[in-house]
Amino acid sequence: MFLTMSPQTTAPSKNRSHALMLATFLLGLLSTGDAGAAPVRAAFGPISDEIWRNMQGKSWRAELPCPSRNKLSLLRIPYLDFQGHTQIGAMIVAKSVAANVAAAFQEIYESKRFRIYRMALIDEYGGDDDKSMEANNTSAFNCRTTDRGALSRHALGLAVDINPVQNPYREGNVASPPAGSAFDQPYKRRSDITGVIVNGDVVTKAFARQGWFWGGNWKRAVDYQHFSSDGH
Repeated sequence: MFLTMSPQTTAPSKNRSHALMLATFLLGLLSTGDAGAAPVRAAFGPISDEIWRNMQGKSWRAELPCPSRNKLSLLRIPYLDFQGHTQIGAMIVAKSVAANVAAAFQEIYESKRFRIYRMALIDEYGGDDDKSMEANNTSAFNCRTTDRGALSRHALGLAVDINPVQNPYREGNVASPPAGSAFDQPYKRRSDITGVIVNGDVVTKAFARQGWFWGGNWKRAVDYQHFSSDGH
């Protein structure tokens, strides 16, 4: 059962097979040209068997203590791409924060003030974080460790990365992904550049309203793409 975000609450949709449910859901989201069409809403629900199988050895690894399938949720999120067209992206997060993440992205979408280059499950990149960032892909759950060997907040489903090229991770003079070096210093970052996140914009405010924190405010290293539930 997928839950659809509304301005005030969430409501259950009818229970149906995954294929029919997803096809109907996407058709409904994209049918916004009719005057009486329902607004495009972010939705979240269980991970299908097909998606779970594809996650094995990619974004989910049995050798790491990451959340089990029943503690994760699949989100379908509307967003404006860099051309200003409505797209529907996919993202997996911890079930405990699914409603918060959906609400934040719903607010961003409805503002019409921020563009997202691409949003796909990181399994399309074999669970490789570097490849996903290089493709400027917005993503969340990935069962992986940090460079220091600890579980990433992404491995817990408690973090989201948005437009990694325009919002790179920077430590010292090194930007990740490398293409992000064009946006890795405060003087290079302006709100009129498509896809760039700046303090006080609709993206930081939407996530702050859900109690989430922005990596762009970190001191030692800066992670402009990163939002998390606990500030790590």
